[in-house]
Amino acid sequence: MKRRTSSYLYFLTAIGALMLGACGDDTGKMPIYDASISETGTSVSAIDGSAGLPSGIVVLSSDYQTSAVSILDREGTLVIDNCFNSNTGPNGISLTLSGDLALPTQSAIGDAVVILDRGNSVLTWLDPPTCAPLRQLAVGTGFVSDPHDYVALSATKAYVVRYNQNAAATLATGDFDDGNDLLIIDPTQPKIVGRIDLKPFAPVGVLPDADRAMLIDGKVYVSLNAISENFKTYGAGRIVIVDPAQDQVVGTIDLPGVKNCGALTYLPAEKKLLVACTGDYGAGDQQFQGSAIVAIDVSSTPPMVVGQVAAAAVGAVAFANSTLAAFDSNTILGVQLGDFSNTPPDKVWTVSLAGTQPTKLFDSTEGITIGTILVDSARPRVFIADGTTTSVGLIREFDLVSGSLVAGKATAANPSHSLPPRALAWY
Repeated sequence: MKRRTSSYLYFLTAIGALMLGACGDDTGKMPIYDASISETGTSVSAIDGSAGLPSGIVVLSSDYQTSAVSILDREGTLVIDNCFNSNTGPNGISLTLSGDLALPTQSAIGDAVVILDRGNSVLTWLDPPTCAPLRQLAVGTGFVSDPHDYVALSATKAYVVRYNQNAAATLATGDFDDGNDLLIIDPTQPKIVGRIDLKPFAPVGVLPDADRAMLIDGKVYVSLNAISENFKTYGAGRIVIVDPAQDQVVGTIDLPGVKNCGALTYLPAEKKLLVACTGDYGAGDQQFQGSAIVAIDVSSTPPMVVGQVAAAAVGAVAFANSTLAAFDSNTILGVQLGDFSNTPPDKVWTVSLAGTQPTKLFDSTEGITIGTILVDSARPRVFIADGTTTSVGLIREFDLVSGSLVAGKATAANPSHSLPPRALAWY
């Protein structure tokens, strides 16, 4: 079936082939577990490290033909370069991943990091201090399920956000082959133990195309791209709320005026969930009209939209829905999409829910190249994956000083092969 993608960045990633070893098995076999490495922590941290202090950063770098995994410390200094570069890694685990990779929005502090292989529908658990793969789980169940995110709920339970539906799904309930769902897994085995169907909660006339998810105060919030099967219709923006104690959808939040919503970040002090919406790709030069960064107050019952920054605030170009970060309501970092001609390139902006004048942080040299924006609220500091190919791709650091972001060092995360950084995650 046709691959469904949530952003131009994901589309571009799907064109290439990242070479990390060999694993296209949909059977869910190959569970290899190293019991000597502790993964029992259950404290889940937001991507900005607000619920705990991370140890460092996992980096995925790629030129869409070759890839590498590297490890940085919390200061952004390279610790391990190119730890995945062969067909068979430690523990006998096969390491060929597709050209379409992602890292979870949230990380469980003290636990392994999960690499989401979207093309092969496989999860690989990584031990960051040693850069060793621990085990793998196929989550395709007979089709390309396109896993977009992973939410750690406890040591023995997690959700996998599966973007695609299976056009040839059986009527059986125990084979978990439907898609458009949250797959429930036990990471310690690893094995699939259940699913939560998201199709009934999509806007009318479209599929859910669930993209990103976050655990906040005991509930999981899932963003929907909400696109029709023929890719011609985009539904209104929507967030689905799931209660993991019941493994059931308990509510939805409609996002008026925006479409194609994806990346999430959370402001714990303000109880605000932020979501980046990129608009309707079919709308041409009017795409930006359906693009905004939307704020939701999750402390209210029910949660409600309390503000937004329209893409029009930074010009007639949409925000990317592939990444989003924030220190607070007045220091939100969003990416204005460039294009494949690099005119314009990607631009990183600092915007505010208060409506103050946006500030452009920097221009990349290319379009469709800015990857993850990762905030360290305790420093305070931000890391941005600027995966350019016309020049050396770098992880750029900016320190928040007296309310303004000031450029710091820039780090090549893969000096051995000069691959541009694409995705970052705390561990």
